[in-house]
Amino acid sequence: LEMFTYTKTIGDNHNFELLAAHENNYYDYSLMYGGRSKMILPDVPELDNAVQFNGFLGSFKEEVALESYFTQLNYNFAKKYYLTGTFRKDGTSRFLNDKWGDFWSVGGAWILSREDFMTSQKTFDFLKLKSSYGITGEQAAGADLPGLDAYTGQNLYSSQYEGIYDFQFEYPGSPNLTWEESNMFQVGAEMGLFNRIDLNLDYYRKNTNNLYFQKRVAPSVGYAITTVNDGELLNTGFEFDLSADIIKPSSDAYFNFRVNGELPHQELLKMPLESNGIEKSLDQSGIYGRSVGHSVYDFYMREWAGVDPETGAALWNQYYDDVNNNNEFDEGDAAITNWILDLEDNPDANIQMTTTTNYNTATQKYVDKSAIPDIRGAFMFDTGYKNFSLSVQFLYSIGGWSYDGAYAQLMDNHQNGTGNWHQDILTRWQQPGDVTNVPRLSNNYETDTRFASASTRFLTKSSYLSLNNVRLGYNFPENWIDQMGMSELNLYVSGDNLWLMTEREGFNPSTNIAGSSDTYRYSPLSTITFGARIKF
Repeated sequence: LEMFTYTKTIGDNHNFELLAAHENNYYDYSLMYGGRSKMILPDVPELDNAVQFNGFLGSFKEEVALESYFTQLNYNFAKKYYLTGTFRKDGTSRFLNDKWGDFWSVGGAWILSREDFMTSQKTFDFLKLKSSYGITGEQAAGADLPGLDAYTGQNLYSSQYEGIYDFQFEYPGSPNLTWEESNMFQVGAEMGLFNRIDLNLDYYRKNTNNLYFQKRVAPSVGYAITTVNDGELLNTGFEFDLSADIIKPSSDAYFNFRVNGELPHQELLKMPLESNGIEKSLDQSGIYGRSVGHSVYDFYMREWAGVDPETGAALWNQYYDDVNNNNEFDEGDAAITNWILDLEDNPDANIQMTTTTNYNTATQKYVDKSAIPDIRGAFMFDTGYKNFSLSVQFLYSIGGWSYDGAYAQLMDNHQNGTGNWHQDILTRWQQPGDVTNVPRLSNNYETDTRFASASTRFLTKSSYLSLNNVRLGYNFPENWIDQMGMSELNLYVSGDNLWLMTEREGFNPSTNIAGSSDTYRYSPLSTITFGARIKF
């Protein structure tokens, strides 16, 4: 990183600051792997200490380079009016034909509380209005180079092709792939009220173009899917940060409370074009669906319908086109297995609903649930009395859903002895007439293997409240530490990740940024620390 800065003041009111810089980032990753087994000496981790070759050996190297040039100009007049402009140029080796992107931003702020007309009022101790607009860029994720085709060497050796070697096509490159671009607008206010309250409010609107999407191509090209820049995504949100001195600091006591939060919203405004030039109506990514009007974390899956009380079999909702209009799914009616795609071909369908014990014929659809919460943030307080101090911080999230895949595995209808079960398995169906939400366990395992497959059965409310940190401290009186030749002595005990309240014990939706816990994860460790801060 090379950086140049320059500051200049003209007169009493004009203040300038200029920054220019150049930066290089280089990622280099090499891996070699192989294995042998049946070791002779158990404590000697060398390949020659094992007698059996396991038949796999390989190596590869990944390199990615990013070069950046950027500059920033800051100006303020009389420390009341502020203006900032930035520009940067980034080039990456991940792209082939269009490596470079130009990104910029402008921002301004006005500190009203320093104006003469604000001197007589008693409400605002500080008041600042601010706004900004800019364009930022995002590269394709991972170390792969999406602009280039990828191949793996293979051996075509056989009695017919002895000694012939070739490259196996792994995935197609997209030579025209380039930067995602986000247009970001922000407006907000910072204020101090009554010499007791600090409040920050911000609204943002982020419009992202040239999204990375998987696009189906004509079979004649030799592969089915390629990555393209297409589509448009809108993220909006409101953020707040409130700090209040409930008891203003004094010689004996103080109490400060703070809360912050974000109310996010996301919506796809445009989908990519298919090879026929028509906008794609649905892109499925696992348990999520992507369509215009939805977020990228809206669940698209089968709806759980409970358990048949007579047989104990699992039930899912099945929608169909009631062609003969008799409110029964019978001969001549058309099943709807994928809501968006099937109704795209038959928009005037007479839609009715029934249930099915066949998971494969159940309808996949948007289930009106999203992994994105309604609000998330933290609240905390700092308090003290005389020489004691105490701070407590909570994290919270309200709204949104998560797919609890770990719970699904523990509720699977696997054969006895092949895995663990959750205690909820005790409420399973066992005899005709049982009313429960847990299907039967059966020896007829082959027909019941889909009971724990992805459906709304395992969508779990992802609201949570977490006690993130508690810190208790004691400052020794000055007359004590003076006698010991110290200027400060503080003893403290601190605890992190001490308590979590969620929909289900053991379920922690905060461990995944997408809001879904579909694998086992370790939650943040609970730790307790004792310490001392000493100054001489």
